[in-house]
Amino acid sequence: MLNIKQSRREFLAYCSKIAALLGGGVQMSADFAEAFMKITQKQPPVIWMTGQACTGDSVSLVYSDSPSLVPFLSTLIDLKFHPALSVAQGEVAIDIIEEQKNAGGYILCFEGAIPMQMPGACKFNEKFLSDYLYDVVKKAFAVIACGTCASYGGIPAANPETGAISIAEYVKQKGLSTPVVRIPGCPMNAHRFTGTVAYFLAYNKLPQLDEDGRPVLYYGKTNHDNCQRFPYFAQDKCLTDYSEKSLCLYRMGCKGPVTKSDCPVRRWNKETSWCVASNTPCVGCTNPEWPWPKDTGIYRDPKKILPEENFIQETIRLKKI
Repeated sequence: MLNIKQSRREFLAYCSKIAALLGGGVQMSADFAEAFMKITQKQPPVIWMTGQACTGDSVSLVYSDSPSLVPFLSTLIDLKFHPALSVAQGEVAIDIIEEQKNAGGYILCFEGAIPMQMPGACKFNEKFLSDYLYDVVKKAFAVIACGTCASYGGIPAANPETGAISIAEYVKQKGLSTPVVRIPGCPMNAHRFTGTVAYFLAYNKLPQLDEDGRPVLYYGKTNHDNCQRFPYFAQDKCLTDYSEKSLCLYRMGCKGPVTKSDCPVRRWNKETSWCVASNTPCVGCTNPEWPWPKDTGIYRDPKKILPEENFIQETIRLKKI
């Protein structure tokens, strides 16, 4: 674990970032500071494991800046193992995980999907991941499904070859009672992850979740609700050519109206941008249906939408699907 000293001013500034991340005001900073002081001597152990994945969620976590990754790992949690960030590898890493598994009470962060019909596609400690994972999940205090693949199966589950399923589905199929928090996104937005963990540490309970196990704070509304181009949608002003700028992207297949997420509010890569801000339709990567049926596709042909189509009624129709 990293050991980085912070001044009181730096620590309070850090707590202010956490408060802002969770949608609170500056007045919440003192509450977080007090809560974090109580846990600094007993940081919860965290194990990060990976299945069928591209490590995109881990890369996204590295680019977190509210708070940044280093103080997050050094101040709030005790990261025991991460396949990409940990120095320990091989037998040393296995021993660390086995030790934590025997002790129990840790948080398991899982990235990627689990191949159930082709178990040899993912192995851990010379065992099939689908077998080894059982005891790790069972002994965990909670599981955080990092990214859409871990939350819903994502791209690995879109084709039947490996029989990939999400960690949430794995817990259900195995009859385990370990609570699962879904943080979907392709990749996962690091703000949602750090905010969820910080809330748990500060209040000793999971944040309010929706019926799908997602934090309401980050997945309570659709991208469409907070989109900066919503006024153009309300006026039926939608672009049909990418050479145009600023107008609504609904005609180009934007999935914002049916995708619960807060991408317009909490952007990626140190708040740099999100899909629509880059003049690209939302592809709905936090949606359970991602990457969408082949007959639907990620985008649609704008020529197939009649000019007289009522966009508001179409949105209502899509929300019912």
